[in-house]
Parts: sequence; C-alpha cells; structure tokens
Amino acid sequence: MFAQRLIAGLERSVRRFPAESRALGAGRSVMALAQASVLVFTPASHLFVPVGGAETEVGCAPPVQAVSLYCLAGSADRQSVGLVVLAMLLVVASGILPRFTTVLHFWASLSLGQSVSLPDGGDAVAQVVTFFLVLACANDRRTWHWQRPGGAGGGDRAGSPWQGLAWAGWWGVRIQVAYIYLNSALAKLPVDPWAEGSATYYVARMENFGAAGLFADLFRWATGITLIALLSTWGTILAETLIALFLLRRGSRQAVAAVISAALHVLIVLQIGILSFGFIMVGAVLCAASRGIDAYAPRLRDRLPRRFPGAPAARVPG
Repeated sequence: MFAQRLIAGLERSVRRFPAESRALGAGRSVMALAQASVLVFTPASHLFVPVGGAETEVGCAPPVQAVSLYCLAGSADRQSVGLVVLAMLLVVASGILPRFTTVLHFWASLSLGQSVSLPDGGDAVAQVVTFFLVLACANDRRTWHWQRPGGAGGGDRAGSPWQGLAWAGWWGVRIQVAYIYLNSALAKLPVDPWAEGSATYYVARMENFGAAGLFADLFRWATGITLIALLSTWGTILAETLIALFLLRRGSRQAVAAVISAALHVLIVLQIGILSFGFIMVGAVLCAASRGIDAYAPRLRDRLPRRFPGAPAARVPG
C-alpha cells in the first residue's frame, strides 16, 4: 500500500514538473558567462602551466579526458581552441535551443575542468551541474530559454518519455548543489579559525588570497572589529547551511536560497575576487531553485501594486 502511494506520488510529481523554465535558463546563462569570463580575461599561457615540475601537457586519459576539446584538437594552438570553447559558452548563454545546447555546455565545462592546469572549484561544480542540466532540459522544446513556458504543444510534454528524465535531472541539480553547500558548512566546523569566529579576519589578510581591489582596505578594517569578524565568519556557515536546507524545501524557500547565495557570493567577490567561481555557484543555485522561483515570481509581481503605490496596476481579466 505504501509502495503504491509512493509510486503514485512520484508519477504526479513527474507529470506536474515544469520542463520549461525561465529561471533555469537564467541560471544556465549566468554559469556560461562566468565560465566565458575566464577565457576572455585569461590567456592560454596562464591556463596551461607546468605543475610540480612537469611539462605543460594536457591530460587525455580515456574515457573522460579524451573527449575534451583540447585533446581532440591535438597540436592545435590552445588559444585558438579556447576561442572555440568561448564561442560555445556564448551560444549557451544566449539561450538558443536549450534542449541541445546543454550538450555543448557540458562539453565546454568538461574541456575546461579536465584540461586546464589550475582549475578552481567552480570548474568542478560546472562539470557536474551541466551534466544534470543535459537531462533537466531534455523536454524543453522552446527556441529560446527566455520564452514563456507552455507554448504550442505544451500539454503533450507532460506525457512525453523525456518528462521523467527532465524531472530526474532537475532533482540531480538540486541535490548536488544542496550537498555542496552543506558539505562546505560542515567542513568548516572542525577548523579552529571558523569555529572560534576569526576565519574572515585571517582570510582578508592572506598574502596571495586575501582582500583585494577597491574594497581591500575596507574589508581589512571591518574584519579587524571583533563583532564583525564573528558575524561574517559564523554568518558564512549559517548562509551555506540555509541555502542547502532551503533548496530541499518547496516554493518560496527555494527563491530565498537563491537570494542568500547571490548575496553571499557577491560579498566574497567584492572581498577576495574569484569572480568566475562566485557566479558559477549563483547560476547553479538559480538552476536548482528554478521551480520555486518560477512559482514565486508571479505572486511577488502581483503584490507590487499593493506595496508600491506608484507601480502599474495589475491587469484584471475581462
């Protein structure tokens, strides 16, 4: 009896799953543009460097590394190959044919993550998330992912054999991204500077990885204040935990997870840089929270006339 109810519930969830999503499309675009920024601002000579005294070679071990574009290109100039990867990412960011360009996105992410000598955490996240996005967009038949969902033939999509694959892919993104944030939060707890609340003080003053840019002096001054150092250190752990938990909840809580993620990573970008990593994570959270954002956005829009008298009045049907 329990098994029958479980199966019936899963069938309803799959059937009601919105396979077309503007929020998920926005997340894809943010991730692709963040990855593209690496290729735009970093020459190939800085992406492929000797590590541990070894020659500057691209690993091409089968089966995964061998399909990297840098391996398939053989002896071609890496800067030229990078331009091809950049073009792929810009096509993805445009939103055209999401059902098919998710494959391009995964290929580009795999090429960067498996071939670049010094990948960061964002490259690893992008590889996994874009793999699940190939599945999550399997039933998205729009020309652009900015189009309104539910166009012609929308009623037939719920019964499509691709619907279950799309549902499973979105859940894969959701669980994976939630795990990343929860694992990050829990991993900080046994580390003394994080546990005692002084981590951001030391991070801001690291020689090669500390506060930089226009706000460097401001962040060093602020983290020198004990209360701010405590709040920013423990606040980071709390924010990561909330993102993980809210992503696994329904409705507007997923949208809250996206807001917290954006705020957290913008602050990190302003403090220590790592622009591409920050916005890859923001894009990944947008994808994971897409169902909640899509459901909550119309309700938020409808409330605007009541909260802001100057906003245009909602159109009344009929």
